[in-house]
Amino acid sequence: MKHLSLALLGLLPLAAFAATQAAEPARDADLFVGTGKSPTHTYRIPSMCVTKKGTILAFAELRKNGWGDSGDIDTVVKRSENGGKTWSAEKVMLDIDKYTIGNACPIVDPTTGRITVVAVWNRVHEYSTKPGYGDDTRLVYTTYSDNDGKTWSKPQNISEQVKQPNWAWMATGPGAGFVKKLPPNAGRYIIPVNHSEFEEGKPDKDGKPTTRTVYYAHALYSDDSGKTWKSSKSFAAKHTNECEIVELSNGDLMLNMRNHGSGKRRRAVAVSKDAGDSWGETTWDMSLPESQCMGSIMRHSWPSGGNPGLILFCNPASTGKRENLTLRSSADDGKTWSKSLVIQPAQAAYSHLAVLKDGTIAVAYETDDYKRIAFRTVKPSELRQEPGRTK
Repeated sequence: MKHLSLALLGLLPLAAFAATQAAEPARDADLFVGTGKSPTHTYRIPSMCVTKKGTILAFAELRKNGWGDSGDIDTVVKRSENGGKTWSAEKVMLDIDKYTIGNACPIVDPTTGRITVVAVWNRVHEYSTKPGYGDDTRLVYTTYSDNDGKTWSKPQNISEQVKQPNWAWMATGPGAGFVKKLPPNAGRYIIPVNHSEFEEGKPDKDGKPTTRTVYYAHALYSDDSGKTWKSSKSFAAKHTNECEIVELSNGDLMLNMRNHGSGKRRRAVAVSKDAGDSWGETTWDMSLPESQCMGSIMRHSWPSGGNPGLILFCNPASTGKRENLTLRSSADDGKTWSKSLVIQPAQAAYSHLAVLKDGTIAVAYETDDYKRIAFRTVKPSELRQEPGRTK
């Protein structure tokens, strides 16, 4: 109303007033909103999937008593059967004791329609976790739904299938998995993951040995539709952690990772030619700046009829603060990112992408200093060619 009053008083030209209003971005829809007090203090870590029926499932961590990463944290889900125009009430789908169960990574089986979610549980804070399979470490669980996300099976602990005894922290995604489309190993379930190990550090000032924690990104996979699981036999370079995976047009897998401790402010990338069993050299995508934050990568469409297909990527495109959330597209399997759209120029952190049945892009993202998770849909045509970038 301040600008309107100045315009009416003749102190601000109407044309300038109109330009000011046009420059103000519309507020995206609220998906999850924290109250700042128990039992709905904060919602974080969005992820989504689109079911075989076309329903959007949106997952988040309900941090009941505070904003921190540990404590009494449940996984909740909302459903939308109309492309995100309206949503169901939230439902608690994972709640194990009064500790943390989160980082929900869904996979939709395109044949059966089953939705499998892989998530992780911890009783203690990340930096207090120990190796193994006890109450002082990170454990991995799966659950599934056969009725379009309305109800979920009892969670199953798969930690000893996928976690080596010397690993301490282990984290799925955040984000989503997928069913591999092309050979090799077509039909394999793929989930992005990272883990921590302890290695010898520099001696302290008294010459005593020390240890430090290092992180490695890789994958979990299942060749029997989620009944049993394995981990990659080799990993990306150290100092990589939160990640997502996309299948390339030749059947290779691309792992796109947050750096954690490397000092670099770019996304890390590694490629697997054996469906996630092992990972090649880790490189740094200089066209994808990051503020050390989770990012989301997803295939939008496959090459067809002369169309090269698209891969999407979204993260806070800044080497400083978590801000300038930008959606990008690549028509050459992630070699270049020629088109983009700024989703939120102000504060924005973790985000996740989904592709609706009609090709519309759904974006869920944390904003307003982690007070809410917002939701927007975008048409691929809204992404614009970046200056100096070729198609």
